[in-house]
Amino acid sequence: MSVVHRAVWGRGQLLVLVGSGGHVLRSEDGGQRWKRMQTPVRQELAAVAGAGQALIAAGHRGTLLSSLDEGRRWSDVSSSAEADLRGVALRDDGDAIAVGLGGTVLRSRDQGRTWEAGPSLDTLCLEAAAIDAEGRFLALALEGELAVLQGGTWTRHKVPGRCPRALCARGGLVAVGDGDGRVHTSRDGGASWESRPTGSGSALHALWLGAAGLVIAAGEGGLLAVSEDEGRTWTRPPLRSEQPRYGVWGDDQGAIWCAGTGPAFRSTDGGKGFAKVPVQAGDAPLDGPWQKVPVRGKLRGLWVAGPGRVVLVGDGGSIVQTRDAGQTWARSTEEDAGSLVAVWGSGETMLAVGGGFAQIRSEDGGHRWIEVTGRPGGASVHGQGARRAFAILDGVVCRLGAEGLRWIELEAPREPRLRAVWAGPAQLAVAVGRGGAVVRTVDDGATWEAVESGSTRDLEAVWGRGDELFAVGGLTLSDVLRSRDGGATWDVLAVVAGGLRSIWGDEAGALWACGRDGALLRSIDGGATWRGEASGTWGTLFDVRGDGAEMWALGENVLLRRAASEPREPREPREPREPRLQEDAPLLEPGG
Repeated sequence: MSVVHRAVWGRGQLLVLVGSGGHVLRSEDGGQRWKRMQTPVRQELAAVAGAGQALIAAGHRGTLLSSLDEGRRWSDVSSSAEADLRGVALRDDGDAIAVGLGGTVLRSRDQGRTWEAGPSLDTLCLEAAAIDAEGRFLALALEGELAVLQGGTWTRHKVPGRCPRALCARGGLVAVGDGDGRVHTSRDGGASWESRPTGSGSALHALWLGAAGLVIAAGEGGLLAVSEDEGRTWTRPPLRSEQPRYGVWGDDQGAIWCAGTGPAFRSTDGGKGFAKVPVQAGDAPLDGPWQKVPVRGKLRGLWVAGPGRVVLVGDGGSIVQTRDAGQTWARSTEEDAGSLVAVWGSGETMLAVGGGFAQIRSEDGGHRWIEVTGRPGGASVHGQGARRAFAILDGVVCRLGAEGLRWIELEAPREPRLRAVWAGPAQLAVAVGRGGAVVRTVDDGATWEAVESGSTRDLEAVWGRGDELFAVGGLTLSDVLRSRDGGATWDVLAVVAGGLRSIWGDEAGALWACGRDGALLRSIDGGATWRGEASGTWGTLFDVRGDGAEMWALGENVLLRRAASEPREPREPREPREPRLQEDAPLLEPGG
């Protein structure tokens, strides 16, 4: 799914775009080159504002981000508000406001570093915020009201038109764009209005007021309209795009940017003509304890067999190994195995599964492989000891036969489809899958029972130590589940932003999880709270594993290595509590 840029802010050659999935792009050369900045959230960002070195971004579920260095580093400063935030404004003196649904108003006095509740506007759907010529905060409501904050009190004015969403103020002029493509302007703070059509019936999402009466309006269906007389008359330069436009900004030197779904559009002549500009970002910054390890190939599965010893599997039956922490690699290919997606081992025995009909096994540390017959569609494999292993093949739980040459289908529930399996001590095994499905066996797979997990999300991974188990999964939000009785009962410990694909625990008691959009998380309190770490990628991370001395994470065209932290006593896990949506905490500064 393509990134949607919801808002744009700039100053001179500096440009900042924010949008879906916590996406922040930054350019220092007027948009010729872009870099995606690391942010500690995965929620959609709907608005951005700046003053001096400070920037604030606001988004869904009360998300607030703060940057004090022109958008290079961002911290999560979200308050206790849960409503979607749609607008933000920041004054030069550091006073700021954020507004959203349900009349939500938040205030900051320190450039967005801390927030508190402001004077509410009942249950209005607040769609935008701005600052007028007198430094007063403005808030626009979808219900057709403009509110002006004077001291601690709002003065409310009716706005003509239907469903206004776009708001901008400059000098003594306030402009509002509505759901029918009309622009309404006021020179008395909203007490009276002058209305003009832009020539399109499409809804407006963004306005920008330039010098000498220039107004730019953008909205649905690729709508972009230009006025040179404060909105009285309009022209429409051709964009050759029907994708929505959500943000617009200019620099008064003739440069204007319009962003939304797909590429951005730029004008260098004050809005007379616009050209399509691809907005592409380079690699993400990698500040922190993780390091990239060079490795080639489309690899999907990871197993850490010991200190410095890592096995990777991937497309075309490729198998890649290192015994010196990635300094050198040995490669082999089992073409009949198809695309391998998971690997597990015990001593010199290794098993790998994937999309082909031939699942494979090695008894000599991965030098030679033989076929293990079974269904195609391998998704997960795990075991205890050289001969006891389980796999998920085509959504079905299978157990390795006694001779080690075939996978035997077990009589576990077939629906919903299962995605991951973990083999515990004694005769315990647990598998998870779609819609929060959890099944377990306590007799080594002879019989299975379905267990209530407390989650309805698609669970992608399960891992445990002894009787304590953890499972994760979701699309845009992920549940973190825990069981303390071998999978018989479960609690939802936390809900984190992003789609998690893997979970693992180290010997020090920390938990690690990874997933879509480069999400790489760590918990040191038994899974109750999670902190994001910079992964240096915006692709999916498939697997995270460790051996006690170091951690490894494998993703799309990237392999990461992290030395373990200093030994410490594991923290006592917290008792189950009501889960609360949490974003990843701010990332550690370099050396922090």
